[in-house]
Amino acid sequence: MTTPDRNRAMAAQLVRAHDELRRELRRVRSQLGSGDAVLSRSLTTHCLAFCDNLRHHHTMEDGGFALLDGELAPVLDRLRQEHHVVSAALGRIRDLLGSDAAAADVELAFEQLSEQLERHFAYEEEQLLPALNG
Repeated sequence: MTTPDRNRAMAAQLVRAHDELRRELRRVRSQLGSGDAVLSRSLTTHCLAFCDNLRHHHTMEDGGFALLDGELAPVLDRLRQEHHVVSAALGRIRDLLGSDAAAADVELAFEQLSEQLERHFAYEEEQLLPALNG
């Protein structure tokens, strides 16, 4: 696959991954918003699976960033920093899920994560998609 073809494939994969993570985050938040005071085992498992999927996505991105043009270095640095911030938020969520935290506390943590992710995904797409599709 030529570099332009590979870059377009990376762009398409990035959009697909972000769309799936957005859908999954909405599902988790919807389940958390059901009003149950205590998290069920299946909901806890779902929340943890989402955290694992997001962490894997960012790990793969960080590795893939090395293939991109050097002109994007400031953008890539910011994205890597944001990945660390998101990772810390995921750690807080995991801590909550491993404790006797109320569902409302976990719901708030996912709400905050959702806000962070939407800003992160929007910036990443705004900066990387034109470069990859160009």
